[in-house]
Amino acid sequence: MNEKIANLAKTLTATGKGHIFYSSNSLEDYIRNAVSFIVYGIQQGDYVLFVENSRIFPMIQKHLKERLTEEEQSALHYINNFDFYWRNGNFHPPTILAYLDEVMAAGNGTKRNVRTWGHVEWSDSQDIEREIAVYENELDRMVLHNEAISVCAYNAERISEELKNKLLSCHGYLMTDNSIISLANK
Repeated sequence: MNEKIANLAKTLTATGKGHIFYSSNSLEDYIRNAVSFIVYGIQQGDYVLFVENSRIFPMIQKHLKERLTEEEQSALHYINNFDFYWRNGNFHPPTILAYLDEVMAAGNGTKRNVRTWGHVEWSDSQDIEREIAVYENELDRMVLHNEAISVCAYNAERISEELKNKLLSCHGYLMTDNSIISLANK
């Protein structure tokens, strides 16, 4: 994780909450940042919910095995992003948020801070930008209420300008592969 992102992680850990829109262009940088997010969170004693696809997670897991003990890895809760976002066969924000609330409650039950990373994906044939915006707005409220740290990761090439603007309006930070900026004026 580069210095700017590492400093943000420290700031968010101090405040205990933050909602981050991550627009990624590079798989290699994405993996590096995801691993750093998980490792740093676990080292801070946090419970980490990691929502990722089954193609990328093994690449991340390989790095985690090199950097975390088995005991430390037990603080990581992995969920396949298709199973997480498409539980009922469609992207339905109330269903996703109810499930997330259950998982966050489980993490809070461990008396640990909760941090989440969700890689949001959809197929080309699905027009779900409105549902994504609804989900992200509600997630913003949930993250702040639960005093959690949450990264919402998107492939930059798949995001329309309209969706990007909606995502910028409901996140406190914009993260790219190599930088992060506060969106304090949202």
